[in-house]
Amino acid sequence: MPRPKSFDPDTVLHKAMGVFWEKGYDAASISDLTAAMGINRFSLYDTFGDKHSLYIKALESYEESIVTPILERINAFQSIGEMEEHLMGMIDYQREHSDAPCCMIQKAAISMAHKDQCTLERVEHTRRRINEAFVDVFSRLIDEGQLRDGIRPDQAAWLVMLVHSGITGYAGTGFPSDQAKKDAVSALFDSIRA
Repeated sequence: MPRPKSFDPDTVLHKAMGVFWEKGYDAASISDLTAAMGINRFSLYDTFGDKHSLYIKALESYEESIVTPILERINAFQSIGEMEEHLMGMIDYQREHSDAPCCMIQKAAISMAHKDQCTLERVEHTRRRINEAFVDVFSRLIDEGQLRDGIRPDQAAWLVMLVHSGITGYAGTGFPSDQAKKDAVSALFDSIRA
């Protein structure tokens, strides 16, 4: 009979997620992972399989613990102004937490998706969920007359997603300035607001 695990798999998975989020897949060594997780190599392999399997599970954990609450917030937007405030708030958060890593999904898209099908599928799945949330919100805002005539929900969703990606991609850098980022956000919303 196998011995029961002396650790909670979800807890140690969350710790592994932190390592991958900070370092990315390639730079995260098994030693880094086991040290952060507080388990030995055997327990890692026995519970999660290999490093790649652990990485994919960490991306899933990121989606559940980080992206899902963001989607809930997006779905709750009642006005275009709330959405604009959300993006402005991201810029302020990055300034206050300049050591925080950029979005794990974005990091995965840049560093792994081009060479790993499983990562590509995870990234696309997450981005699709985010896009659908924005399309739903913009559909509602268009029905309420909050967007200018001629803007489709999918167009507005992609505009916001691309600016959102730019904000997260520039996290931790001094260029462009926070004011330049905020000016870009303002210009975006000025271009679609009724």
